[in-house]
Amino acid sequence: MGTINTYFSAPDDAMAAAVVDDGPVSFAPVVDAVEATVQGGTLFALLTEQTYEKATADRSWARLITEPDHESAWVVSLPAEFTDALADASDEHLASIVGPWSQSEEFWGGADPAELLDMLREWRTLARTARERGENMYCWMSL
Repeated sequence: MGTINTYFSAPDDAMAAAVVDDGPVSFAPVVDAVEATVQGGTLFALLTEQTYEKATADRSWARLITEPDHESAWVVSLPAEFTDALADASDEHLASIVGPWSQSEEFWGGADPAELLDMLREWRTLARTARERGENMYCWMSL
């Protein structure tokens, strides 16, 4: 059984945490959400040309904003650096990292780069929208 990850934007931690039970689809202002079966750490490292360890070492990376003892879902915040790196990524940059990303452990070493590139473009749109609205990006995860 895997984890479902849905990336979304919200004005603040309290509003983002409010979706923990039903997911971002229950959050009326959120029109833009990207569902994925992967986490963003490796993507953040590739976008910023850092090691995974360095990219995810900051305390703001995937900071839990919901109760840690919730039954089967939780929400984490993503740092502004992730949003900015994704929002600022050109198509060329996304295309250059999708190959290595598709071979990462997150995809068991073999995902279709073309499909991932489409997903990355959706994520980029979400990041740009969040930044334009002055919102933060979050990830809702559920078992």
